[in-house]
Amino acid sequence: MKQLHSFDDLHQIHSKIVYALGTFDGLHKGHQKVIDNAIAEAKQYNGVTVLVTFDAHPMTILRPERVPKRVLAADIMDEILETLQVDYILRLPMNQDLLNMSPSDFLHHLCDGLDVVGMVVGTNFTFGAKGVGTPKTMIDALTSKGIHIIVEPLLPTLEGPISSTAIRKAIEEGRMEDATSWLGRPYQFKGIVIKGDQRGRTLGFPTLNLLLPNEMAIPPDGVYANRVCIDGVWYNGVGNIGDNPTFMNQYHRCEVHVFDFDRNIYGHQVTVQFISYLRGEIKFNALQDLIDQMKIDEAQALSILQDYRP
Repeated sequence: MKQLHSFDDLHQIHSKIVYALGTFDGLHKGHQKVIDNAIAEAKQYNGVTVLVTFDAHPMTILRPERVPKRVLAADIMDEILETLQVDYILRLPMNQDLLNMSPSDFLHHLCDGLDVVGMVVGTNFTFGAKGVGTPKTMIDALTSKGIHIIVEPLLPTLEGPISSTAIRKAIEEGRMEDATSWLGRPYQFKGIVIKGDQRGRTLGFPTLNLLLPNEMAIPPDGVYANRVCIDGVWYNGVGNIGDNPTFMNQYHRCEVHVFDFDRNIYGHQVTVQFISYLRGEIKFNALQDLIDQMKIDEAQALSILQDYRP
């Protein structure tokens, strides 16, 4: 998959083009449907798929204090797009010029001088200044030019259509199974393993310690069944988000006790997936009470993860 960063970069493509357009901020099942259809359409024309999105949320310009938390990190997004077999990704720089661009100018930049044969969008896709461009705008402007516009309906759930907003809410409420179902994969983030106070090792539960990514939606404080990817290998584990209130002078972080793993990997980057929320964080009055609860948590996580199929 090749990265593009401007409309001008599109002119290095000399094949028929099918665009998949959207924010794709979660690459959830609805987004995947748009992308899969664009790939299928491109194959019919022996062309290439170009995913068009933005390098930042519009709120970074309009209302920086209201930028929504991410449900998918950019580096993991690229890994997923590679597996989906997207040919190109055009990440347009989010700036005032782009926000002020009219829908017609936006379409001209995507199509003029290029062999565009199709575009795939969701029914709620908007573009151009103040979001006045819609799928109907595209159909009216481009169908007569032989460009096939495919409009994908939103995928339903019992709570309404799948959306990044709904997924973000599920994550922040600890409904990890809902988030997994709608994303098509577990919620996850990457982090660098840092040195903690090594108390877990003395308790019989050594942990990997990671700082929480500020840009991501974060599950509530508590204990989770986790999967952790270390040097390309997935392990099961039980983890905690919080500040470990049983002890003094702690800080907010993620700790994961990885089953059947006892290597020193400080400084390594790992990926942590959150499979299921087990309980909230508790302050224990006695150390033995904490150890007893950790054994219960471990058994519960093992029970959940032994039946888990990625």
